[in-house]
Amino acid sequence: MDRRNPGQNPYPRNPGQPPQRQNRAPGQHPHRNDMPRENPAEGERQPETLFEKFHGWRLGISIEIEPIIRALVCLVLISFFALLQTTLFTRFQPFGAVPDLMLPLVVAVSMIAREKWGAVTGLAAAFIIESLGGASVTILSLLYMPVGYICGLLTVYYFRDGFAVRALYTGMTALARVLFSLLILVLSKPSVSLPDAALYVMIPEFFATVAFSLLPHLAVKYAFRLTEGKAK
Repeated sequence: MDRRNPGQNPYPRNPGQPPQRQNRAPGQHPHRNDMPRENPAEGERQPETLFEKFHGWRLGISIEIEPIIRALVCLVLISFFALLQTTLFTRFQPFGAVPDLMLPLVVAVSMIAREKWGAVTGLAAAFIIESLGGASVTILSLLYMPVGYICGLLTVYYFRDGFAVRALYTGMTALARVLFSLLILVLSKPSVSLPDAALYVMIPEFFATVAFSLLPHLAVKYAFRLTEGKAK
């Protein structure tokens, strides 16, 4: 019969084995339960101070400099060629018509910056040129926006940026421009003669736009090239 004390370990330690000690923090009661305690506030965050909130907002702001520079370049080019078209070329009319400088400008931007920038540039160009002309309703946006978007897509998926492609885009868009002008002329004056409209409006406007389309193409090309190093 085992006559050990009730509280005695029934399996005594080896006499040569050192006594085992429990790791306790300094000042902890020796009989306190050493099981890890659950934090009652686990999963709950302490409210942030005003300084921490402001610091987080400041760090959360991410500003990309390249789109800002590109937008400023487009705005400056649109304003310059809009003033050039409404001042110089209204007095000096090559081939008897005012060339549309906004259209090749939109085409040039779409070929370099792609379709989204071309569409946005087309909208801004239509708004600015018709505001300078005194029009209250922007009708040219129905032409400029699709031209910018379609030319950008064609450059990405089908054609490469080159002189022949730019000449093709310029000729096709200039043809669309004179047809658009004919539509506006017919709607404003239903009794207009088509031969007279073609001879005095459509043909002069087409050749004037094509002849001076090189100016916006060169300006966009070199302006974007100069800002490439600053955008990085």
